[in-house]
Amino acid sequence: MKIVDRFTLWFLGVTLLIIPINSYITYNSIKKEIDKAAVERLKHVNARAAEQLARGEAVGEFMQGCRIKATPSDSTMPADFFLITDRDVKHDPDLEDYDRKITVASWHQISGVSYKIISGDYVTRSEQILAGLRVSIFWKLIILIGLVVLTARLASRLVLAPFYNTLKKLQHFNLRSRKKLEFKPTRTKEFNELNCFVGKMTDKAVDDYISLKEFSENASHELQTPLAIIRSKLELMSEYNIEGEEAVLISDMQNAVDKLTRINKSLVLLARLENNEYESQETLNFSRFVRESVNTFCDLVTLKGLTMEYRIEENVDVKLHAALVDILLNNLVGNAIRHNYPGGHISVELTAGKLVISNTGHEPQEPVEEMFRRFRKGAGCQNSVGIGLSIVKQICDMNGFTINYRFQAGHHIITVDFPPASVSSKLLQNDARSLHEKTQL
Repeated sequence: MKIVDRFTLWFLGVTLLIIPINSYITYNSIKKEIDKAAVERLKHVNARAAEQLARGEAVGEFMQGCRIKATPSDSTMPADFFLITDRDVKHDPDLEDYDRKITVASWHQISGVSYKIISGDYVTRSEQILAGLRVSIFWKLIILIGLVVLTARLASRLVLAPFYNTLKKLQHFNLRSRKKLEFKPTRTKEFNELNCFVGKMTDKAVDDYISLKEFSENASHELQTPLAIIRSKLELMSEYNIEGEEAVLISDMQNAVDKLTRINKSLVLLARLENNEYESQETLNFSRFVRESVNTFCDLVTLKGLTMEYRIEENVDVKLHAALVDILLNNLVGNAIRHNYPGGHISVELTAGKLVISNTGHEPQEPVEEMFRRFRKGAGCQNSVGIGLSIVKQICDMNGFTINYRFQAGHHIITVDFPPASVSSKLLQNDARSLHEKTQL
């Protein structure tokens, strides 16, 4: 949900809460003022009637639209005492509705006689006030909601324009371009502070990226030379007639140098992946790459005494950088061979939506959630570097693929799900049997 929509909903929610409260207060205020005005007018009528009685004039039945009644009274009440009565009466017998009538009674001493003067008048009922308020509230809400919805977008374009410009520049920000972001000054203090902070952050990210890239390149380059020298010296030593413990030591050193070389290459590859140096993508025939990878490992599968079964759907196209396809497949298939045992089984299945690689093997000792962490490897594969699945995970995350691992019925199962936007499957309708192949190696 956009920020302008959240502000709009919040404002409307507050409005819907305030308007009923405000209407209740308004209703009581109007009712109180109407009653107060009617009572004051009736008090004034009673005073005028008392003056007429004092002059010996007869009080008319009606006076100023009010019904007046003056009668002698046995009780003597203070001059400032008024008895106010509010009740509903049926003004017209032919109507079903009732009217609201306010009556004011006061006591006056006239020529030594106590008189009770009563005056009454009909005033607006509460239901009539509420009816008027309901109509007013309804139209007020309609107009308010309409104006808020119509003006929110326009106001957001004007007020939040600097924010959207900053967001757009961040979306197109690329570390590889090494271009620092520049923001136009705005009249809003908070947006200027945001742009200043984002500018410093991206500048620092560019500088760190350049430093890290230079370090990884220099480290990789500088390590290759001593490793090559050590390897050549060990090869020269192996040509001599060396037997016994010395030969075992030389063999161990050669294995260690080979492993160090693989670690160096893997870490450099991970650094390049994390620096998004493989962002460019093209639509590739993933079926062909899977088939080539399976054929490449045929001899190794036979040598290890394993069997492989594969089902490859034809013409599955995936958007992926060409340099990453072989890395992804070689790591997955190589892992399936490495973490297996003699007489084991490997299954490779490719469909339009996913790639599933399954292999027999011992139950993992490490927690499943740590399977894709760096330098995590099985207890029986000491020659493994332990970065292969980390590289696979990084490639999948870069391209929006979802990778999952599970151990079920003695099989390690890795599933790579392709998002719909990156896959286009062209099935050959005239040769359905060619979609699924089963080959025993």
